[in-house]
Amino acid sequence: MNAIWTKHDSTLQLLEDIIQQTPQSQQSQTDLIICSTKEEFLGQVLAELHQRLRQDSDAQDEPVSPAPDHILLSRSLHVLSASQHINLIFCPTITVLRGYLSGFAHNLTDTPPTLGPIIVLNLLAMHHGTSEFTLQGLSQTLATAVSAAHRTRRALKLVECKDIRDPSNPSRGAALWQAEVQLLSAAIKIGAAGQHWGRRTISVMKIASRWFTVEKRSQHSGLSQEEMLV
Repeated sequence: MNAIWTKHDSTLQLLEDIIQQTPQSQQSQTDLIICSTKEEFLGQVLAELHQRLRQDSDAQDEPVSPAPDHILLSRSLHVLSASQHINLIFCPTITVLRGYLSGFAHNLTDTPPTLGPIIVLNLLAMHHGTSEFTLQGLSQTLATAVSAAHRTRRALKLVECKDIRDPSNPSRGAALWQAEVQLLSAAIKIGAAGQHWGRRTISVMKIASRWFTVEKRSQHSGLSQEEMLV
């Protein structure tokens, strides 16, 4: 079943989930498409790791351990095996993201792995603050992503994570799903008769509902994040 997760609070949470959900008994390929540069992504991960280690140290009133007990830093067989089947793809601009999704296809090998999900990280954050943060721009990107998943028969997940350095940053995180956006790109000019219509807005969640429905995971699963299902 195709799904989009919208309530992972942090990039570290997402990575932990991906590793833990990668089956140990089979080679399941997961493609994580990251809407940023590699440097920015690693900066978020390292900043949160440091923050967690500092919190653990403060709680124990001891110096930070040189070998912290964290799944991303461990050398367990499961982590090492899972890391071999998680592909990281960095798309630093909207144009690069759309181009990659438009040409997305299976990697043909002699022994193709079981195909896991396509996960797109911070798609909305990439659009926010640009002329593409509109019904028109978001619809184009979302439709391209859905087509890529349908074409390759893969599950599709969108995840919006907070900025670990500034958790209250309004341009990052799941709150973007509730943002109101204009219908058309600001670059498109309309006549006086259509100006009132051109100023209308629509929520990002309503735009996404053209392709997805919303569900909440059971509390019994240990996860309370909201999902959108294709």
